Amino acid sequence: MGKQNIGTINALVRITLGLFFISYGTIKATKRPWHQRYYLLILAAAMKVAEGIVRYCPVTDMAKKQINANLPFNLFSDPTNIEGDSTEDNQSSEENQTSQSTDRPVTD
Repeated sequence: MGKQNIGTINALVRITLGLFFISYGTIKATKRPWHQRYYLLILAAAMKVAEGIVRYCPVTDMAKKQINANLPFNLFSDPTNIEGDSTEDNQSSEENQTSQSTDRPVTD
């Protein structure tokens, strides 16, 4: 398990809504026990309560890792960086270009 990746307010909202949907699903499941969707609702709500208590969400963790990864199909990457080069290479090439442009003598 990773370290905590959701805030206090987010955790409290997850716990509150999770408990609400657990009770809602339990009420509905007692009235119609043959419907499987209420059991799925109870399971998903219990998972949200657990995420709120532990303050760790695996989906949030996976999304943050995807954003931080330097993959060509990452939606938040630099669109000019198609080959998957790191940003350090791009910065060093920009520094080389600026140093080359400043090496020229200035004539007025």
